[in-house]
Amino acid sequence: MKLKQRPMLILALAITLLLVLEFVYYMYVNNREEPIRQVSLIVYGSDTSRWENLRQGAELAAEDMNAEVTLITMSTEDDALEQISLIEREIENGADALLIAACDSEAVGSYMKHTDLKIPYVFVESGTEEAGLIAADDARMADSLARTIDENEKDWIKVALIADHTERDSVRRRLEGMLNPEVVYANEIVLWERNDQEKNKKAQFFLQRELTEEAVDVVVALDNSSMEELLDATVNLDKDIKIYGIASSNKSVYYLDNRLIKSLVYQDEFSVGYLGLKELLSGGTTDGNAQINYEVVAHDELYEPAYQKLLFPHVR
Repeated sequence: MKLKQRPMLILALAITLLLVLEFVYYMYVNNREEPIRQVSLIVYGSDTSRWENLRQGAELAAEDMNAEVTLITMSTEDDALEQISLIEREIENGADALLIAACDSEAVGSYMKHTDLKIPYVFVESGTEEAGLIAADDARMADSLARTIDENEKDWIKVALIADHTERDSVRRRLEGMLNPEVVYANEIVLWERNDQEKNKKAQFFLQRELTEEAVDVVVALDNSSMEELLDATVNLDKDIKIYGIASSNKSVYYLDNRLIKSLVYQDEFSVGYLGLKELLSGGTTDGNAQINYEVVAHDELYEPAYQKLLFPHVR
């Protein structure tokens, strides 16, 4: 009788062992939490509020992808060596991935391309398309801005384009779009561009000189940096000038609200951050230019619901 019970006992023990192993797997393997991935969002300039929309978009995506985003700013606008040193520092400090708004597309892009990186990276807002860039279509934004000026101003006006910060591909493409001869929005177009001797001088002082020495009807800034420098120069001189541009910083929105700026074109930076983080951590092939929207907004439209979420990130 005992011999007949032995196989049953062995079977029972085997089943018990399997149940124990399954329980252990479930508790310690299947339910094991994945480590939180650290993403460094490295941008140019020292103003953190300028990047609030982009940061919030990245953080929303991070919630779904077990990641944490840290915003890293620079002390300057265009110093590629400073940004590269920040990239190296974040990698040494254990960052798992990088989102980068390049201050100098060629210099930073070349560094990233020729460095043996062990972690993924994606450019947002400015960078190189070869490595992956999440941004609105700069040429289309410029075209919309030119058409907006044409709709709101006389045919005979003289327009000054600020040709600064063109180290960023985004600004260069916007400038090329504004110079497109197929879209006529002014009788005369001039470029305000710092020469090599003026590069190390504060852009505000250069713009103050231009505003004083050359009579124009409209001045166009093509990014947040130039727009804020233009606003500082204009306010300091108490100059009556019509301003248009591509920008979305708090200062730009403030002066649109106060009618110093006539119209702004701005991209959906919240989506730039969201899709940038998704692209970065999923290893996908998101076509940023096809998915990022942009808007044109004038003073009278500023507080419409369609624009508020993108222009006032703190009241999302």
